[in-house]
Amino acid sequence: MNAEIIAIGSELLLGATVDTNSTYLARQLAAAGINLFRKAVVGDNTERIAAMVREALERVDLVICTGGLGPTVDDVTREGVALALGRELEFYEELLEQIAARFAAMNRTMSPSNRQQAYLPAGARAIENPRGTAPAFLVEDVRGTVIVLPGVPHEMRYLFEHAVVSYLRNERGITSVILVKTLHAVGLGESVIGEMVADLMQAENPTLGISAKQAHYELRIGARANSYAEAEGLVAQVEATIRERLGNNLIGAEALAERVVRMLTERNLTLTIYEGTLMAPIYRALSATPNGLDHVRGVLIHPLDRPTDEHGAASLALAGAISAADRWRSDLGLAVQASSTSDERGFTAVSVALCTSTGVHQVTRSYDLNQPEGWEFVGTLALDLLREYMMSDTNAASI
Repeated sequence: MNAEIIAIGSELLLGATVDTNSTYLARQLAAAGINLFRKAVVGDNTERIAAMVREALERVDLVICTGGLGPTVDDVTREGVALALGRELEFYEELLEQIAARFAAMNRTMSPSNRQQAYLPAGARAIENPRGTAPAFLVEDVRGTVIVLPGVPHEMRYLFEHAVVSYLRNERGITSVILVKTLHAVGLGESVIGEMVADLMQAENPTLGISAKQAHYELRIGARANSYAEAEGLVAQVEATIRERLGNNLIGAEALAERVVRMLTERNLTLTIYEGTLMAPIYRALSATPNGLDHVRGVLIHPLDRPTDEHGAASLALAGAISAADRWRSDLGLAVQASSTSDERGFTAVSVALCTSTGVHQVTRSYDLNQPEGWEFVGTLALDLLREYMMSDTNAASI
């Protein structure tokens, strides 16, 4: 089965409300083994809703809509779906009774406008909504099935899990599953990684996709099978191949900062950080990670002495890493220092230094620090240097 999601509501187009419903539904459809072709957003307009539903039914056999089932004049999803399917709206007395009972249970008086919620496209199957006053419904058509759910997230999720899933499994015979596993990689560009796994990206099952996320890369493996165990086996085969090709550049299922924190814990190492900038990329990355500061003994942020060139940045980073580790008597000192000048491209030299019990490790790169993600690349560079050291020195322990 192939599906599309249509989120309905002008507030979504205006940016006043974030569309979390589509994200939730996408994950649920994947778990049910249903291919999701598209996600779309449309405002509260009958003709536009109808046009979008028609177009979707030309491509897929399942359309899931959310939103626009309220009692106000701009809630026109029922009208839009009816128009798309060429059906009249019909009044469902039992729905009005359910809505009235819901209001009575809440000790509230039902407004006359709520009556419009009892109208559905002819032949539609009502889905009772015990979590709200807006009934959901589904319509089976020769072109496919349209399922319409409320836009209120907790109502939509309840109805999907308690009504839609059983319909898809019991009446539409959906038995397969899709398993998705995300791996993280650093140290290589997206194009380089793409070339290394190009053949895997061309396979139909399992599938492989790559995306850049905050200065590192995500590799998403998706496998469709008749059981979770079978899907897990397909994913494992692709993961093993990726690990063999990317080597130490592949972190795994953890994000970089999570992996670094776990390695510090496993090796019982303490860390001190020297940041030559108020942006503090190392501290920001670790503080945003659960238990990220547990092994950090101190953080020194000193943005005043910014050297003019790459050599000065390297020297100051080296001195900062050594002095920071010595000051707090930590096992490791990690420092970041940028120069004060940029080259003709607008790139600034940044040096990262790591002081350890066995010596000093250092790397210098250039980034566009005027871009928001520039400092994220710096933080990734620093944490990856730390990760690589802990991987190479598997016997690393407290000094």
